[in-house]
Amino acid sequence: MVKWLKDWRADAEWSPVERIRAYLGLAAIVGTLATAPVAAATVTTERGGERHNVNALPTLNGGIVVRLNAIRASRGLHRLTVATGLAAAARAHTRDMVRSGLFQHESSDGTAFWQRVRSFYGAAGFRSWTVGETLVWQTGPATAAALVAMWLASPPHREVLLDPSWREIGVAAVEDTVAPGDFGGSDATIVTADFGARSR
Repeated sequence: MVKWLKDWRADAEWSPVERIRAYLGLAAIVGTLATAPVAAATVTTERGGERHNVNALPTLNGGIVVRLNAIRASRGLHRLTVATGLAAAARAHTRDMVRSGLFQHESSDGTAFWQRVRSFYGAAGFRSWTVGETLVWQTGPATAAALVAMWLASPPHREVLLDPSWREIGVAAVEDTVAPGDFGGSDATIVTADFGARSR
């Protein structure tokens, strides 16, 4: 199975200023993973003459949060709560990657990741505002344990996931049976995880 990871972080104090701490594009070939949870929603479409299914994976989203919180708690870190705005930002980006075939933090229109996140998870009225993002995709179905383990095996991703400053998270996973572009037309599971912390 082919797996890819990416992570970015932006911090702002008083106003959103882009500050990237880490960026990584990593490919690895690994063995077969267990089957993913059943999708809650399936959309069948045609793209380039090929019929494919795009499945939202809310059970996988929740599993990633539970797994990550268990790992954070075992290290004495804050458990993350799901924030509606971060979940919406993650969902918008995963859908954009599936539609455009681009595996990147920038939106397909060139918008920086932190600007996209800010449009859902606002900075107005907060003294400090910090967001981060990790991405992963792999061919075929995935499990929360396998995806979180993959992120943790990469030092820059591990730093983002285990950052003690985070308080909230939003995760969006989608499986596309014929994912275009960077995904090579494969059956791909694509995940965005957005992290945030705000204080007044």
